[in-house]
Amino acid sequence: MNFKRKLKDIIKFLIVPISPTLDTKLAYKSAFGKKINLKNPSTLNEKILYLKLNDYKNNEMVTECSDKYAIREYLFQKNMQNLLPKLYGDYTRVQDIEWDKFPNSFVVKCNHGCGYNIIVPEKGQFNRECAIKELKKWMKEDYWKKGEIQYKYIRKKIIVEEYLGDVKTYKFYCFNGEPKVMYISSNEWKNGVCEKDKYIDFFDMNFNHVECILKGHDNSPYKVDKPINFNEMIKISKDLSKDFPFVRVDLYDANGEIYISELTFCPTNGFMQLEPSNLIEKWGEWLDLEKN
Repeated sequence: MNFKRKLKDIIKFLIVPISPTLDTKLAYKSAFGKKINLKNPSTLNEKILYLKLNDYKNNEMVTECSDKYAIREYLFQKNMQNLLPKLYGDYTRVQDIEWDKFPNSFVVKCNHGCGYNIIVPEKGQFNRECAIKELKKWMKEDYWKKGEIQYKYIRKKIIVEEYLGDVKTYKFYCFNGEPKVMYISSNEWKNGVCEKDKYIDFFDMNFNHVECILKGHDNSPYKVDKPINFNEMIKISKDLSKDFPFVRVDLYDANGEIYISELTFCPTNGFMQLEPSNLIEKWGEWLDLEKN
């Protein structure tokens, strides 16, 4: 990490606990070159950020569903426990992890943020010492200080889950309980190395391709097939989103079986950049902040 980026992160970690709103205003101006309108939000980004700073920051249900462990209880209440990967263990301390009891493949996660994942497809090639070092570092981090304050009240845990294999990922943007648009992320393999989420393609609920580019990704050069369980995914997304003004329902497809990945309340932390850019305005019209 270069010095300028590191300094920026330090300043952010200092500002967020004092004033998440100030941090949001500064970050928005830096990303888009203009002031954010939080008094009368209109774009999807503005409305997501408004929800984060007001409705979602200390909402118990949002906290529960942002928590990659506690969301299991929410899904049990929804009678959707069959959509969860198997849970092999949960721990509050790294030194308590019972490594030898896990099967040949598994996934290790921290529950209090994003990107805290260690995938173990083959136990015999697993470097336990490196994993322990990484987990100790993650458990010391307060992810919410990066600006995603919906993670603030999560009690930190390490969970170990079933490894589902090389899954496809489907992410449904839901507005007042209605999925309106989704994207499929695809990997690309080069010389045995996987470039995760290399391609992203958006579709509407009739599986018509939406012509747009999410910054940092390309559309797939290959034909993207409609999943055979697409209608079931829509139904699941409706059921899971009806309690919230906005949420992105993230699903896995593992050989035709649907699993719930997570609920994402602030995709890209509310700084989504699309081309054409007018889509952010259009999608913002779908979200009515007066409902729910």
